[in-house]
Amino acid sequence: WLSIIIFYYPLTVSGSLLFILSLILLGRSYAKGNPYGILLSLSAVIVLFLMSAAGRLQAVKVRDAQPQWESTGGLFAETEKTYQLFHAGRIKTFFFYRLHVKVSGRMTIGRDAGIYISREETSSGKGTIQVPLFFPVAGEFNAKGSFKVRDIFGLTRARFSTDQERKLIIQPAPFKGGRPYRFEAVGGFEEKNRLKSSDEERYYMREYIPGDRFRDINWKSSSRLSELITKTSPYTQEKTKTILIDFRHFKRTPSESPESIAHLNQLKSWLLYFLRQVKNENSGYIFRVKTGADIVELETAEDIDHFSIALSSLFFQAEPSSSPAEPGIDDIFIFSTPFDIYLHRVIARYQKANICVFRTVSGDRVSGNKVQKNMPPGNMISRNRASGSNKRGAGKTFHLLKSSAKTPGHLPIPDRWVLVRDRDLKARDIRLPPGCRLEEYPVRAKIF
Repeated sequence: WLSIIIFYYPLTVSGSLLFILSLILLGRSYAKGNPYGILLSLSAVIVLFLMSAAGRLQAVKVRDAQPQWESTGGLFAETEKTYQLFHAGRIKTFFFYRLHVKVSGRMTIGRDAGIYISREETSSGKGTIQVPLFFPVAGEFNAKGSFKVRDIFGLTRARFSTDQERKLIIQPAPFKGGRPYRFEAVGGFEEKNRLKSSDEERYYMREYIPGDRFRDINWKSSSRLSELITKTSPYTQEKTKTILIDFRHFKRTPSESPESIAHLNQLKSWLLYFLRQVKNENSGYIFRVKTGADIVELETAEDIDHFSIALSSLFFQAEPSSSPAEPGIDDIFIFSTPFDIYLHRVIARYQKANICVFRTVSGDRVSGNKVQKNMPPGNMISRNRASGSNKRGAGKTFHLLKSSAKTPGHLPIPDRWVLVRDRDLKARDIRLPPGCRLEEYPVRAKIF
């Protein structure tokens, strides 16, 4: 019954206040015998009644109309131009009324942590309604779209149609300020070898097979034969290499905090930037990403895109007592946060491999570890320090309840996690084996 009452209640907050004030004025005017007060209060009540009736009449007229909700592709955190589209079709309203669409719901951003997001837009009832949304961090947004007819004075409303629900995945924000990671062909890493004859590289031609590289298609021969022809070389070898990535999203305490949410979001962005950049430079590389109690193999750029969606819903968890067995891989990348208290054990377990550790740290509190500049043979990457590594004032500051710059004032409403503080976030020193590289990225968390 309560949901039915809320659905059919005809007044907005402003209309409800006006109605209450009119009743109070009517009572006082009647008690004092003030005809002007009685006339004024009755006029306000009658106007509200007529406006509510007109709105309900329009809602009944279009109650079978179902605006089509179109989600505009992939959604990313910290992105301004993010819209949800609603196609209203031929829904028409009276002169002083407008069609309103509201998108609202709870967005899960961590273990038992979320924010409430709400945004309402209006239209004359023709064409498409764009509802802009801004997401400060990655997560799962359980959105609900509701529809109503409201007068332009904001006093009455009339809801119609059934609410539509969507589960929207908000992917991590793009990593900004990163520099390229370049792999060296030493110590087990293999490079692409292209051998050419003294004059030019000789090619063989064959019919295109699904999986062949787009750049290897011989378009001239294909147009002449009316079928796709691929050129291959007996000298060209595209060697592949599998590397292991240990994504350590582990936190001993179950409660989330602004600091934990900021660090994990930055780590997700860093990991995706690393995967895409390395894959772009080395198409033959295969990644085995270890998350919690699972290992995911990524072979193509499409696999990385799908993994980005799954990563959006991956939050902090307690470290499992048992983990999947690591394959015999000599090159390992570890992504970690200051909440990972057992990082040193993992490094000790991998000590026979080539290791690179990427770790977020709190603000300017970098560890006492020295980033090794002159790496011995067998190193995996050649790169300067991470953007902000061991540099005072660098890194990234998260504003967790930030609103869009284009639509200020629409702030998300947080859960109780906003009151929790993780104060002991000092970057713990870790013992690095020879050849291991450590890169640290400062992260700061602010509410507004």
